[in-house]
Amino acid sequence: MANVEEGAQPEEHIDGKPAEVDEAPPGNPEKKSISAENNFPADLVRLGIGVGILFVVVGIILLVLDRDRTFSALTICVGFGLVLAAFGSKAGGAWAGWSATGAGAMAIILFLMLIQIGPPKKEIDIVRGRLEGDFSKVADLRIIDEDPLYLYRDRSTSTLKFIMLEKKLRSARLTIQVDTTEFDETKQFFKLMGDAATIQKAYLASAEGNFIQWNFDYANRRVMDGNKVIFSEAGTIMSLADADTRVVKSLPWWSMAAFAETDTLTAPVSPLELRLLMEQLNSDDTYIRRNARDYLAIMGPGAVPLMMGELRKNFRDYRTRLGITYALGEMLRAQPSSSKQISEGIQEADFQLLVAAASDEDKTIRYQAAEFLYNLQDPRAVQPSINAAKEATDEGVANNQILILRQSGSSLPCSQKGNIVRELSDPSTNLNRTFKDPSSLNRVLKW
Repeated sequence: MANVEEGAQPEEHIDGKPAEVDEAPPGNPEKKSISAENNFPADLVRLGIGVGILFVVVGIILLVLDRDRTFSALTICVGFGLVLAAFGSKAGGAWAGWSATGAGAMAIILFLMLIQIGPPKKEIDIVRGRLEGDFSKVADLRIIDEDPLYLYRDRSTSTLKFIMLEKKLRSARLTIQVDTTEFDETKQFFKLMGDAATIQKAYLASAEGNFIQWNFDYANRRVMDGNKVIFSEAGTIMSLADADTRVVKSLPWWSMAAFAETDTLTAPVSPLELRLLMEQLNSDDTYIRRNARDYLAIMGPGAVPLMMGELRKNFRDYRTRLGITYALGEMLRAQPSSSKQISEGIQEADFQLLVAAASDEDKTIRYQAAEFLYNLQDPRAVQPSINAAKEATDEGVANNQILILRQSGSSLPCSQKGNIVRELSDPSTNLNRTFKDPSSLNRVLKW
């Protein structure tokens, strides 16, 4: 800024034009105004500086917390570039004949430098495993955490080899889905469950634990490690209810996973496509049936009315019951927030079918239907569950119905809950011998 004395002429540049002078605002000779370059508003200059500094601070915090290095560096450099641009900086540099000028160019150079000199990426903790056993009747097998694990079937040695790309499991349980080559009902598909916390502690907690060896017992539908059962077929949801705390896991704001629960289709559901998928549930090709189940599971709540229509029409068909209950259960498990929309696609009469499926003789269908109704928490399932619990002669079936009743009737008035307990405890009105003591029944219902 040029200082001009009274009576003196302003200093001139070489081109003969007078130099710019920052005038003091009228009435305040001490305070000079900000003369923004190119007449850019001073308030926006301050805003740009503030936002840029915020980006730099956030990027540094992410870097210290060992988050995604690329994202952290990019955040820092965007902030740095905003600050330079807001100041109107003509920052530049040259090296070995190369030159760069401007805020954007300097931010890009800083980004490349941070990527190169930042801390090295952590090595991936790959855990290898092998599953041995009789796979002669197995058409397809998948081990699933949050997503299916990488798996290779070695037919020459009757083994399945799998790898985990990290030592921390993401789900509360691991499942093994088995599609078979058998055609008898209850033998075409089954699902084995394993507790993730137990597997984590036994096989993944140790620094040396980089190899897992299990034995697949097809006849008894379980996976063993010596005499210890790791996976087994579940017919009841008791373990699910015991572990249920109804606590929603919060995700950090910088995690992209915070914006979506899982992949679902957002395009309108095509009735023609849905009918084709439901026809494929009855295909003799194992892979076509499996893919149809998986695809129905990601179709979203818009597919539920047509799926329930198919279930009403062909409820006695094993493959239809299996496919529809699987798709409904997986849809709700992956998208818990969609329970209201899913309920809207189910008619009141449909709950008779779903509750009956939760008492199915096939353990996999029974578990899938019971888990779905337990998580749905729709009051329309209350009366069908009461009737099914009263007629149950199998303890596992009775437990399923009581637990469905617990969740579906949680919002009922206390007087109605008391009537339900008395009805279920009356030996003269039901076949079930599991719950005759109201106190034991209340312990399960937790009302």
